[in-house]
Amino acid sequence: MENRFILLDEDHKLLTQALETDKRFALLSDAERNGIKNRLANAELVTTADFPNNVSRLYDVITLRNIHLRQNIQYKVVPPDERDDWKGKISAISPLGILLMGVTNGQSIVLQTNKKKKHYVVMEVRNAMYI
Repeated sequence: MENRFILLDEDHKLLTQALETDKRFALLSDAERNGIKNRLANAELVTTADFPNNVSRLYDVITLRNIHLRQNIQYKVVPPDERDDWKGKISAISPLGILLMGVTNGQSIVLQTNKKKKHYVVMEVRNAMYI
């Protein structure tokens, strides 16, 4: 069963617009693009006043634990035009980025790649607006 996906209405608007203009999004496979579009379409949109402070959104830093490798990794989820792999900034409209939107501590996520599944647990969500 998939967890409820809460998304800030401002973030949803920005990401939906980016789907049309981001060149890297266009390079994804049909399945990846459709998965991202479906996740955005099924999001429960909330306003800033109603957005829970324990749920991830744009500009938050998320610490993941790769279950199989037993390693932690941090990502900052950003709009596509601010992506920087060397600094751990991942586009919110990438396959992993969209999975990190709307997550909470302790949540499990599974990233389906072409050849295998990668299993992660969210160890920490540091909200940019509360730091």
